[in-house]
Amino acid sequence: MSDSRDKLLRMRSNEITEDHNHDGVDRRGFLRCMAWAGTGALCVMQGGVLKSFALPDAGKKKIKGDLSFVQISDSHMGFNKPANPDVTGTFQTALDRIKALNVQPEFLLHTGDITHLSKTEQFDTVEQMLKQNSMPQTFYVPGEHDFLEDDGRTYLDRFGKNAQGSGWYSFDQKGVHFIGLVNVVNLKAGGLGNLGQEQLEWLEKDVKHLSHSTPIVIFAHIPLWAVYPQWGWGTEDSAQALAYLKKFGSVSVLNGHIHQTMQKVEGNVTFHTACSTAFPQPHPGAAEGPGPMKVPADQLRSVLGITDVNFVHGSHALAVTDSNLA
Repeated sequence: MSDSRDKLLRMRSNEITEDHNHDGVDRRGFLRCMAWAGTGALCVMQGGVLKSFALPDAGKKKIKGDLSFVQISDSHMGFNKPANPDVTGTFQTALDRIKALNVQPEFLLHTGDITHLSKTEQFDTVEQMLKQNSMPQTFYVPGEHDFLEDDGRTYLDRFGKNAQGSGWYSFDQKGVHFIGLVNVVNLKAGGLGNLGQEQLEWLEKDVKHLSHSTPIVIFAHIPLWAVYPQWGWGTEDSAQALAYLKKFGSVSVLNGHIHQTMQKVEGNVTFHTACSTAFPQPHPGAAEGPGPMKVPADQLRSVLGITDVNFVHGSHALAVTDSNLA
């Protein structure tokens, strides 16, 4: 685990070249690993291709679009193990970072594991903190930790009143079509996520009427690409879901679950996984398995973070900036 920790804490600049899954995927689709430690980088998607810039360089230019939103993920409210005994404090730091952004977001996307044990008081804490800090509207999808109790009824009663099935839905904002998917129902330990036939049929109908030029943003908890299937870091029926999106020129997929920043481009789709606000996990394959990873207390906030996204109307560009909580 110490080797994994050391790798995580160093600045990342190496290209991802390992074919962990032996799937023959063209590694041209992999971008450079953008700050495993969430140290910050800016990505601009142009014509379906994501270009990344070091945050200090990008910071010299003010990126402003017609639509700005923030992704937060894996707050694990209620977690109190040595990897982070104060998840409330680090979540508050994340909210402070959002308030300090140059361009204030119009809404937040929370990509799951809102809570650690799906307890009512844990959901309450997150909602109260968002309200107390005057955060804009938040759209949620569940993580597996939000479905630990009562088949997710507590989550659905709170966040899924206008959703379909186990919590999937879509909405439009300033020319962008957002789709929240659920891939954590009946998730087995170490197993892959699953969308299920009912949700897939809904997705096909949801996008059928849209113009090919409509930018699409998918957000879900478990990644829709095979990050590391040996640890369950992927979704087994994601290929079918992505097949419905082939006609669109710009598709972005935002996920959490793995608690570290990774990116990949495959054709018209850019995949982006976000850091947690609670605790880091090891690099794929660098430990016996996934799980909370303890780092020195003075370095914890450097491996936690938020994701800021700007959309520029007309250019179909999504500028994605990851920043840590240090």
